[in-house]
Amino acid sequence: MKKLIVLAVAAMFATNAFAADMKWNGSAGWRYESTNYDDQLNSTNATGQNMSKQMRRAHALRANLGATGGSGNVEYGAAVRTNNAANTDWANVNNAADLTIGLSEAWFKYSHDFGVVDVAATIGRQANVFAFDASQQLFDNDVHFDGFGWKFTMGSFGLNASQYILGAHTANGTVGASSYTKTDATDAVPTTQNKFSVLYGFQPWMNWKFTDEISTMFAVGYYLWNNYDSPTNTIHGGYNTFTLNTSASGAGATVQVDNPKQWQFYNTWSLPFNLGFSWELVLNKKYYYPLATETIEMDNTAFTAGLAYGKVKRAHDWAIGYNYGSKGLASVINTFTYDKFAADNKGHTIWAKYALADNFHLGWKGLFLKEKAKKDESGRDIGSAAATGGTAMANYEQKTNYWELTAGVTF
Repeated sequence: MKKLIVLAVAAMFATNAFAADMKWNGSAGWRYESTNYDDQLNSTNATGQNMSKQMRRAHALRANLGATGGSGNVEYGAAVRTNNAANTDWANVNNAADLTIGLSEAWFKYSHDFGVVDVAATIGRQANVFAFDASQQLFDNDVHFDGFGWKFTMGSFGLNASQYILGAHTANGTVGASSYTKTDATDAVPTTQNKFSVLYGFQPWMNWKFTDEISTMFAVGYYLWNNYDSPTNTIHGGYNTFTLNTSASGAGATVQVDNPKQWQFYNTWSLPFNLGFSWELVLNKKYYYPLATETIEMDNTAFTAGLAYGKVKRAHDWAIGYNYGSKGLASVINTFTYDKFAADNKGHTIWAKYALADNFHLGWKGLFLKEKAKKDESGRDIGSAAATGGTAMANYEQKTNYWELTAGVTF
């Protein structure tokens, strides 16, 4: 009995000591957003009221809570957050209908120094292992993946890699389930084969430090979205806004961007006077509009470049920045890119941040976009006689002006 008591006390102290190594983190935020859409057609209804200009106002909430810990070479973490789409955890306020939360992280990591190279392997639901531009052109910051993330570091050089499971690919092309079934009979026919869709990514990178004030990082990534043949991008800048405007019947049509194969070139600089500069280029494989009699290639290139001043680390710090971006319709996947800047858009982003206290930040961001391709869902030029809507659509050009005001606390 004494031995049991001693073991119980020892276990209690060991548990408390282990729990003391845990670190809690979280945040809560509020956002007000204003979006103006204009298709440039100046369409009116029977009473002469304009239907081409649409205004959207919304306010949203976000929150997350997580804990990390570890011992020796092993670390672990778990977190929950407000639940929305894959590329945003902002939830529009709707009384009691927005109370859903989701498991955003559940991972463990093993790290080891082999002398020449440091290796870290993360397994589970995790933050993206890859480096990408702050404009979130290729990946949104809120995107978390399930699977394996790898980091290899050799001094100023390194390699990031992944085997992220995107879901089960079923015979009808649906991706998203966490399991699938098969038989020898279904596996023998390509149209009935079931398997997992996987993101295989490889990103070698290098760091250079020229002086105490000047340094740069350059990365080249290759991303193979294997068996991922269901993603679609919406034409006209990604917005299906004119449901009342029957003359704009081509608005909201989608094209399929199946099994992407993307190259990424990313470079960021830290410069004197607290300046920062970055650029990113994404090249996807070729895609063609679904035309029966002609072949028209979609734009498969995305590019962004931006300049920033300042960093927000403590009370009364502030920062401002500007980005120009251009996203071809078949360059990125709308499910994973920044949700406010969809494919088939180009334009300007201006942002500012200010810290009222060490952990209390205010932010403002404005996006001024217009659609890039100006084509219908078959690839014909908008306004041509053969295009959707015919010559009545000659002036069609989707324009989007968006701004947001945010406030949030982190710990």
